[in-house]
Parts: sequence; C-alpha cells; structure tokens
Amino acid sequence: MDNKIEIINDIFIPEGELVFKASRSSGPGGQNVNKLNTKITLLFNVSESKSLSDFQKELIYRKLSARIDNAGFLQVASQKFRTQIANRKAAVERLNNLLID
Repeated sequence: MDNKIEIINDIFIPEGELVFKASRSSGPGGQNVNKLNTKITLLFNVSESKSLSDFQKELIYRKLSARIDNAGFLQVASQKFRTQIANRKAAVERLNNLLID
C-alpha cells in the first residue's frame, strides 16, 4: 500500500505521485558536501494528480504558479541537511506547508 501524505482535513497525496531526485548540494558544509548527492528535489505533477479535484488543482496553480513548470510539476528542494533522508523529509514538509498556506 502506498504511503500517503495528509495535506489538510483528510486530503491526502499518495507518495507514488511524488518523484524525488537527488543531486549534489552547493555551498559550504564540510568535506562531503560536494561529493555526496544529499540535495533532494521533490516533483509533484499537479495536473496529473488523481488525488486532487480540479478545483484543488486550480487553487494550487493560482497560488503556486511560479513553482510549477510547463509540464505541470510543482518543485520543492531541500539541501539544508547532510543526508538524503532528512532532506527528503524536509522537502515533503515544505510541500505540505506550501499547499496548506
């Protein structure tokens, strides 16, 4: 069964609708920062989501259009932690905050 992320008031997004990409973090942060792929970019295809209504999708497009590319992907990145797991969790939390604000 797919894990689900609750956004607000019983609205869930299955983790299967989220794509996570790892890449190298930039900037200072120790000897491993430029060697390990710890930065996580979360991609959520708003237009293809099966868990959101058309009305919810429209609200997201209006509110977050600057973060949504031409293919309909909402992008959120995290690189403040030293591990992929921590950055993945932070990216999901950031997505949640963007969608409920």
